[in-house]
Amino acid sequence: MRAFLALLETEQQALSGGDVDRLLALAADKNTHFAHLSRLGEARGRVLTAAGCGADRQGQEQWLRQNPGQAGARKAWGELLALAEQARAMNQINGQLIATRLAHNQQALSALMAAANQASLYGPDGQARPLGSGRSLGSV
Repeated sequence: MRAFLALLETEQQALSGGDVDRLLALAADKNTHFAHLSRLGEARGRVLTAAGCGADRQGQEQWLRQNPGQAGARKAWGELLALAEQARAMNQINGQLIATRLAHNQQALSALMAAANQASLYGPDGQARPLGSGRSLGSV
C-alpha cells in the first residue's frame, strides 16, 4: 500500500507539472499495483471466510474481536486502514487535478476551433472580411 501511495504522489506531481509522458508510464504502474492489492484483498477475504467471518471490513473486525491475542494483526489492520484513507484522499485530489486540466484543455481547444472558424472569414485575396460584407442571397 505504501508503494501505491508513492505512485499516487508521483502522479500528483506529474499532473501538477503537466508531464504527460510520465503520466502514461504511471498509469501502467498504478494498474499493476492496484491488481496486486486486489489479489491481496481477495486472499484476505478467503482467509476470513474460512474462519467463519465476512470477507469485508466488518469480517476483519469480527476476526480481530475473536482473536484478541493478535495484537500485530490489529496494528497492521489499523495501519492498512490509515494508508487506504490516505490513498482515497490523494486519489480524489488527483481526480480534481485531472478534471481541472481537462477543462483547461477543452477551453483551449474551443478557442482554437473558434479561431479556425474565423479564418473562413478571409476572402480569396487573403484579406479579412468583416461579418456581413459578403453578397446577399439573391444578389448577383
